[in-house]
Amino acid sequence: MLKISQPTSLPTKRRITFIDFLRAYAILMMLQGHFVDTLLDVSYRDPGHWLYATWNFMRGMTAPIFFFTSGMIFTFLLLKDSRPPKENLRVKKGTKRGLQLLWIGYLLKFNFIGFLGLYFSTGILKVDVLHCIGLALLSIIGLYHIRHHLNIPIHWLLLAAGLVVFLFNPDMEEADWSFLPLWLENYFSKANGSVFTPFPWIGYSLLGGSMGCLLHTKPDLAFSKRFPLAVALLGYLLHAYSSYTLEVLYYISGWDNLIAIANNNHLFIRLGHAMIVCSIAIVIAQWWKNMPELILKIGSETLLIYEVHYVLLYSTWFGIGLSFFWYRSLNPVQVIIGALLFLSFFVLLVAHWDKIREHYLPYFKRPFQRVFNRIKTEIAAFWVLIYTFLKKKWVRWRNTSESTSQHR
Repeated sequence: MLKISQPTSLPTKRRITFIDFLRAYAILMMLQGHFVDTLLDVSYRDPGHWLYATWNFMRGMTAPIFFFTSGMIFTFLLLKDSRPPKENLRVKKGTKRGLQLLWIGYLLKFNFIGFLGLYFSTGILKVDVLHCIGLALLSIIGLYHIRHHLNIPIHWLLLAAGLVVFLFNPDMEEADWSFLPLWLENYFSKANGSVFTPFPWIGYSLLGGSMGCLLHTKPDLAFSKRFPLAVALLGYLLHAYSSYTLEVLYYISGWDNLIAIANNNHLFIRLGHAMIVCSIAIVIAQWWKNMPELILKIGSETLLIYEVHYVLLYSTWFGIGLSFFWYRSLNPVQVIIGALLFLSFFVLLVAHWDKIREHYLPYFKRPFQRVFNRIKTEIAAFWVLIYTFLKKKWVRWRNTSESTSQHR
């Protein structure tokens, strides 16, 4: 069994910048991808046109890269604290962040105007990227606990868990989850409009976490010449031979899941693409030694960018946004110009975010404080009503049961 040695110490502490650079690339690609997909007129979406086909291919890599790097950076930071899980501050922070992402995922879909008018849309219950990343972080923390109880190397747990998620994805897709409550069904099925579901997407984060373990143990790999070549080679092998390997394994084992994945092998092929892009990012970070702090800051403010872009583009909170005015109505020239402006806005937002957060954000929060207080009051009142109703039902059922037993 491969045994990973203790983290090696570097002569001088060097920052591993390629992860933030990769996250910056992924979030900027996500911004332009969502902008174009939301606003480009349907008549211009020609898969046979080289420009649209190239854009669509590049867009398809964004989510795997984002999930992969999220798992990588989270695991890398988690392992920096070697104390047991109950004493590890990064476990507590990671758990809080995972739950926070679940809550934010629902909040971003909230329509305040509709809520104040007592209108509730089930669209808020759809599962999206933040829910999946939140569950991925909680899953990594769960495996971290298992590692300490069973003394199994964490990199093997993450690798095995990621492969299990991928390999059992056909079963999850074919199963009927309609017996579950709608909010829970959306975590397993896309039938109600969920764009992302934990199966298979958290698999990318778990597999990225295994690379985070490797970088934690041997951080000097991020500065070596052979490591990006090895990552690129593994990515190419996944791209070129994963389908064939799955077919061979199917003929050996007869497991239907293997041939089902091989016939529609976007999971392992996209994983290969993510690793190739990761290797390119490592080379760029090695070559670009004085990378501007703004690029690294964009990579570290991905949650802020996602939150603002979601409300601004999809018109969720107040019903007014870019999709309200120009949903799938722009021509390619308008979309390209708009996408560049959209990206420029977020680059400027991140560049000035510290000043905005310190001087302007408190004034922006005040007008919405009453709205949030009203929402909290309404939610609390709702749960009080539910509790009162259930309590009455319970008391009535208990009294009926007692009277029946006495008559007997």
